[in-house]
Amino acid sequence: MESAIDALGRMGACVKLNLAINHNQATGKRLLIALIDLDRFYRVNETKGTEFGNFVLSVASKRLRDTASHMSGSPQAVMKRMEGNTFLAIVPVDESASHHFSMVERLKNAAERPVQDGAEELYLTASIGATVYPQDGRSGEELLCRAESALYQVKEHGGNRALFYNTEHSSKLDRKLMLETGIRPALATGQLHLLYQPIVAMEDGVLRGYEALLRWDHPQLGSISPHEFIPVAEHNGLIVPIGEWVLREACRVLSHAGNQGLVMSLNISTVQLLSPGFAATVLNTLAEFQIPPASLELEITESVVCRSFELAVAVLSRLRAAGVRIALDNFGVGYSSYHTLRQLPFQCLKIDKDFVSQIDLLGAEYHIVESVVKLTRKLGMEVIAKGVEYEAQYQLLKEWGCHFVQGHLLGEPTPLEVKHESRIENGFCIQA
Repeated sequence: MESAIDALGRMGACVKLNLAINHNQATGKRLLIALIDLDRFYRVNETKGTEFGNFVLSVASKRLRDTASHMSGSPQAVMKRMEGNTFLAIVPVDESASHHFSMVERLKNAAERPVQDGAEELYLTASIGATVYPQDGRSGEELLCRAESALYQVKEHGGNRALFYNTEHSSKLDRKLMLETGIRPALATGQLHLLYQPIVAMEDGVLRGYEALLRWDHPQLGSISPHEFIPVAEHNGLIVPIGEWVLREACRVLSHAGNQGLVMSLNISTVQLLSPGFAATVLNTLAEFQIPPASLELEITESVVCRSFELAVAVLSRLRAAGVRIALDNFGVGYSSYHTLRQLPFQCLKIDKDFVSQIDLLGAEYHIVESVVKLTRKLGMEVIAKGVEYEAQYQLLKEWGCHFVQGHLLGEPTPLEVKHESRIENGFCIQA
């Protein structure tokens, strides 16, 4: 986590905290420690200038100081502006947890009161990370770190709220830090590997191909879900080399399977798709392993396209023109729409497993998936249903005309070197 406070500011804050702790040890009172950060304050400086920005910070500082003093009714309350747009409040409090929450809300309201700008009013929002002495720590450094931890959690979820430190947040932060530091050597040390889940044609039970699924076996944390570590890899820029390794490894495995017309599906992240040279990397890798472009299917979500529509269209169109298959993944969640299907070069639509898993209950998902399958067929696209776990789901999808299915009923994700032809018998994937 990047600290909200520089080294000099941290030293001064710890001194004030330790002085307040020493004083309150004699009185037996608790201390409320709050870090208050004005959200996206850089926009004020960019649009109004730094002079007006400094004026806003001075107004906010006075309001917070007055509020802290009034709440505590004690001259011992401290309000200190750190660097930038972050403030530290140290307020003596009683033992009531509800009182602690009320005081933090009052600080938030004070920071967010509008500031006059000529005839207009400027409105801001604030994020607050709070902690309480002595229950959360007994030293200034410890309390400051825990207030920062709570503030970090708020910022990570969009800001504009207040949060008290608790051990669960600390555990989550420790885990995230372990992932951030551990993912860099993970590829070089062989911690990353691929599993392959079969995708099967419903008409005749013939194996269509596989979806390659990235997994991370962390030496301390065990198996890490890609939903957890992919955002970390995207944030620190490692998703591009990791993605290239996934592409090469999947193509290597596919080349060993021989010319069976199998299709290998890969998930592509936003950062990968929009990185320079992505299309060339894909085509060069296919040529290196002598794999027909039609044997590779790139799965993207609609959120990928929303990031940079024109660039995404250009990259996907180039790959599609070369013969690479393009699939829209997780249809039915997020912002998925048929408008996107018309504008982008998709050949295939994959229905999200959250919808498929409910169709045998004959609720809303039953009608939604049936409509999606039939409409997608009319658009001339292939449709794959993910997350098929029960025979009843399989039979409904077959009745509606779904082209392909994928899920635990048909085969678990497993390591793969060379697989041969398989068929479905009585709803189960049978290796020949």
